[in-house]
Amino acid sequence: MPYYHHSYDNDEPIFASLRHEIMANWVEKNWIPQNPETDWVMVGTDKVCLNPKNLELFTQSVVLKAGYRFAGRKPTGHAILPFVMQHDHQGKIDETTGSYIYRFTLGTVDVVEVLVLSVYFSDGWHQVCMACVPQEFLSVWADFLTTCRRLAYPEQSVMVIGGNQRNFEPRVTWDEIILEDDLKQTILKEVENFYTRGVAIYQRLNINPFRKILLAGVPGTGKTMLCNALAKWAIDKGYQAIYVSSADANGAQFWKIQQALHTAAHSQKPALILLEELDAYLNAHEKALILNVLDGSESFANKQGTLLIATTNYPESIDERVLKRPGRLDRIYIIPPIKNAELAERMLKHYLGDLWLPEHVELAPKLVGYPGAFIREVAVFALTQLVDLDADTLTLDVLQSSFERLQAQIEARDEFIITQRKPEDETDEESAIDCEEGGAK
Repeated sequence: MPYYHHSYDNDEPIFASLRHEIMANWVEKNWIPQNPETDWVMVGTDKVCLNPKNLELFTQSVVLKAGYRFAGRKPTGHAILPFVMQHDHQGKIDETTGSYIYRFTLGTVDVVEVLVLSVYFSDGWHQVCMACVPQEFLSVWADFLTTCRRLAYPEQSVMVIGGNQRNFEPRVTWDEIILEDDLKQTILKEVENFYTRGVAIYQRLNINPFRKILLAGVPGTGKTMLCNALAKWAIDKGYQAIYVSSADANGAQFWKIQQALHTAAHSQKPALILLEELDAYLNAHEKALILNVLDGSESFANKQGTLLIATTNYPESIDERVLKRPGRLDRIYIIPPIKNAELAERMLKHYLGDLWLPEHVELAPKLVGYPGAFIREVAVFALTQLVDLDADTLTLDVLQSSFERLQAQIEARDEFIITQRKPEDETDEESAIDCEEGGAK
């Protein structure tokens, strides 16, 4: 079956003249027999991985899935495909064809090789690219291609490190953030002032323009929404936005922060790094590395300025060397639960939308003290009940019932947790009493 490639100049399909079959036949006869013990898979690949400029950005700080690192490439030396280079308007090589061996290392021993083949197949300089990859290495190869795309096109959206690109899409506008007005405006002003005024001050003092802000609060108060809105704000400004995710098999590891800083430094534009659950990264093995980064001694310099915004649900788990030492965290903002009925009403209106009724305001005082996520769930559950009732109007009774049921669930959960912990606590108390009595004797 011929390989199809669509030209960007028109909608007519361009045949690749069976180049992919020629490459596949060559691989089966010349490459696979050299490594018969490996379960090889031939896959079409993205020419972005053939861009020398992208590959140069793969320093040792860029870690791929399962801990692998890209260790460079070399030509195979075979004449099956011509080696041709293309350059950009500045004269820099930005595209190549030919046959290459890409090397990946894990630690100092394990080495994985991937064969990459590419050739031009039309007068319009269209490429067909293929890779021969070990079956068990396919997920790492996919991560390598994703990272190549991020390095090639960092400005298109939020760059996600350590997770799927779709895990964090900036959809929340700043107007949708419901906080006390003073706190909301203070946070935005802090961010804006760093880029518009602060960077120049750092540079005048010959200091790396790297600022760190911590958003702290109990779960559900809206820290993630704040990060999402700030990411959208940064993208709209044309800044580089980077989101560090721990939602993958690697979890919270220092290399993700290091890669984010490296990306920010090479973006050549103001950068915003979002790091959720900072406390998870401060483990015994890597805490010293994190402290050095927060000090600025191990961070990459970005002349345009890098702002790191971290979050935590448990500030008490972050030791005093982070919280109280000047310079490691420049500002700490507490994101509280809903403090008054007016905020509760605004949030309830936001989530109920067109189904909001004036009578719903009666529930607002009861929502004071709860985090925003609880209010959102009250609204969502009430709307679900509305569907079950086949009703068009959300009455106060249905909304009140939703609140009471969720409140009961929380109380039951808290009681369960206390009950589960009680025997252990009582045992500890009894042991303490025994020790005291034993000491008295």
